[in-house]
Amino acid sequence: MSRFLLPVGFAVCLGLALGLPTQTIVAAPPKVEEELVEKVRKSIDSGVRYLKKQQNPQGNWEGIVIGFLADMEGGSTALVTLALLNCGVKKDDPAVDRAITYLRKVCENPKKTYVVALCNLVFAEIRDPKDQPLVQKNADWLVKTGLGWRVDTDGRVAGQLEGWSYPQNQIADNSNTQYALLGLYAAKQSGAKIHGDVWKAIQDYYTRTQTRPPESPNTGAWPYYNAINGKVSDQPSISMTVAGVCGLLIARMGLDVNEHGLDPVTGIAQNCGLYGENSALTRGMNWVAENFKFDSPKSTYYNIYGIERLGRLSGQRFIGTHDWYREGCEKLIAIQQRSGDGSFSGGRQVDATAHLSTAFSLLFLSKGRTPVLVSKFAWGDFQPRPNGGMVEVAAPGFPAPAGGSNWNRKHNDTRHIVEFCSKELFDNTPLSWQVYDARRRPFDDGGGRSGKEKILEEVGILLQSPVLYLNGHGPLILTPAQEEILKTYIEEGGFIVAEACCGDREFAASFRKLITRLFDTKLQKMSPDHAILKMFPGVLPTDFPELEVLNRGCRTVAVFSPTPLAGYWEEAKFMPKDSKNPANRGEKAFCLIRNIIAYATGMELPKPKLSKTEIVRGVETGVTRSHFKAVQLKIEGEPEPAPDALKNLMGYLRDNARLEVALQSVVMPAYDDNLFNFKFMYLHGRKLKNDKGELLLQAADIESIQSNLQSGGLLFADAACGGFEQWKAFDKSFRELCVKLFPDKKLEVIQEKAADGKEDGLYRIAREAGINLKSLRCRRELPNDKGGEPELRVYPALLEGIKIDGRWVVIYSKYDVGCAIEGHKSADCLGYDKESALRIAAAVVLYSLKR
Repeated sequence: MSRFLLPVGFAVCLGLALGLPTQTIVAAPPKVEEELVEKVRKSIDSGVRYLKKQQNPQGNWEGIVIGFLADMEGGSTALVTLALLNCGVKKDDPAVDRAITYLRKVCENPKKTYVVALCNLVFAEIRDPKDQPLVQKNADWLVKTGLGWRVDTDGRVAGQLEGWSYPQNQIADNSNTQYALLGLYAAKQSGAKIHGDVWKAIQDYYTRTQTRPPESPNTGAWPYYNAINGKVSDQPSISMTVAGVCGLLIARMGLDVNEHGLDPVTGIAQNCGLYGENSALTRGMNWVAENFKFDSPKSTYYNIYGIERLGRLSGQRFIGTHDWYREGCEKLIAIQQRSGDGSFSGGRQVDATAHLSTAFSLLFLSKGRTPVLVSKFAWGDFQPRPNGGMVEVAAPGFPAPAGGSNWNRKHNDTRHIVEFCSKELFDNTPLSWQVYDARRRPFDDGGGRSGKEKILEEVGILLQSPVLYLNGHGPLILTPAQEEILKTYIEEGGFIVAEACCGDREFAASFRKLITRLFDTKLQKMSPDHAILKMFPGVLPTDFPELEVLNRGCRTVAVFSPTPLAGYWEEAKFMPKDSKNPANRGEKAFCLIRNIIAYATGMELPKPKLSKTEIVRGVETGVTRSHFKAVQLKIEGEPEPAPDALKNLMGYLRDNARLEVALQSVVMPAYDDNLFNFKFMYLHGRKLKNDKGELLLQAADIESIQSNLQSGGLLFADAACGGFEQWKAFDKSFRELCVKLFPDKKLEVIQEKAADGKEDGLYRIAREAGINLKSLRCRRELPNDKGGEPELRVYPALLEGIKIDGRWVVIYSKYDVGCAIEGHKSADCLGYDKESALRIAAAVVLYSLKR
């Protein structure tokens, strides 16, 4: 969020205007440490510059040792090229273009597993159709060189896979095997044909070769070399166990089938939650959690990139108790800063060369920062293990599948939702998903911060994901911290999608009770004319009549389906090829979640991972004369549409303008005798008239507002979100209210400069405070009453006002401000984004103070 600075003279004037000690308004805020998300961006840019400088005249990054003595020509170049592409360097960039030309020649004669696999990763990234034959050729070569199995002419395999080798030595190891699998899956994503038997054999390989320490039966690991004839020849390692867990995850994605036995008509799965690799996967994750570390005796940077892959493929934000991406970024940035040239140095063996260690590091930083569209919420009892490992414990009477859990009986639903929405809503922009497991976080460990402070910080991080997804079987079991996180997440602009897996009644009943407990209200049936059902074609009100919603203030903040949907989301075959004309209930389920996410996000991309939202929470014993106070006018008979807007605005002014403010939200009707204690009045709503067409503000209300305005007050008003017709109705009603307030005055557009060239006072104060009102993001109406624009666009502020004795006493935005300040992002809302709304409101507040 941008920070504006008050000039010293202006700050003093505000203090005098309020009658405050001038020290209560400070000219310049203290220096704030740069956000980690910005440090990561700069680190990536610096690393990219370093790698480009290291490219040799032949267009590659080959060295004598790895490229030629180890006969790995092309491997270094493929790894660096992959890193550059993932950092956003375009394929037609001269450095990348020369490298791709070089790699195409190298891959004409495949020799080494690492090289062939990495080349496929590069070709999958650039998506050039002319590379498709080469990608298929590489995939066929990888299948052919797998040890232990027999390959038929049709691509089927038989026999047990023993892994991959270099391959000349014919001794399989789990590092070559890991990269062979990455190359095969990249080929599948590019459209190459790989028989299902290959993925089944790989799945069996990782399950069969996992070692289980006798002293820790709930964990499982992998060494570099597997046991031969039952004899262990190598000890398990963090990097190879990470590779093993990733192998199980990728094999499942490659196979893309399950044993659930879904009924395509009802959405109920006969064997819900059954996965062959469940137990081995859980044991592997537990071993990694209990032995987590970035450093490795042989190859730290290789290991760091592997950890990113594990976190991304598993969706886990936390590996054990470790916030792996945040911790890894902090570690890598510190290393890079010591190098001074943008490189990441100090690697060993595999990543001893600076350009390789830099490439591994950039892959971690760039792939790991992919914006999170949906977070899946973990819940339920568990048996803790060291360092954040766990064994899930099902509620009595609700057994979970072996090695599984009742909150995650569908392993691929969230991933498929994000893939489909990326294509349908965000032009195939790379987006990610994550599992959010607050059970792993200590919120009451007796540290320097209170549990409440830690929860607020946690929600500030979680808000980088605009949608939180809950589903499962059996009753929801949540800790008090989890309940507080859900409540605060909703209050601060987050959106929840919940679904009773297989229509489970216990889950449905417990979710409804949770909502009532947290928000003192009940879920309501979704209206047939709800904006979600109108976002895009493909969904009719009659398709999912059971949907329930939670409405809060300006918007719907949660959608719940008591009937099954996740079974369809679990299977990619239900992703519609023509989303405007879905062929069955499964395809309609994908269209529904697309519409829900479009509504929840306002079609705006989420911010990169590590982006953080500051949450305003203030505990005050009382409001003193030195506090700036604002009041929101209550419209009798109407719900408060943006209950946290003023609180968030006051927090913004406190942090950015250094104003002493009252953080409590004060709401009162206009006729209240205490209204004169507030010289800043805020009116925000959807409706100003009753069904008879009469203004809801009575004569006493209007007289009270008018008197306050004539004695130095200011009324700031805006139209709340609520659909196009409601927006038009409010705008018309507010203009009628202004006629009642000042019959001889009219609302006029507040221009930056008057006809005589003199700068308007509002714009002058905004300029002096460093607030830019000329470039704001807003969704406005289309011509001819055709609804709203499909996306936010850049406009200058559009404000109207009524001026008395040279002072604006009414300032009105016909586009929403308040809902945006709360974090509302709905695509059916005509209004500003949060940053723009805060700028407008802050400028109006500062103008009101200098009276």
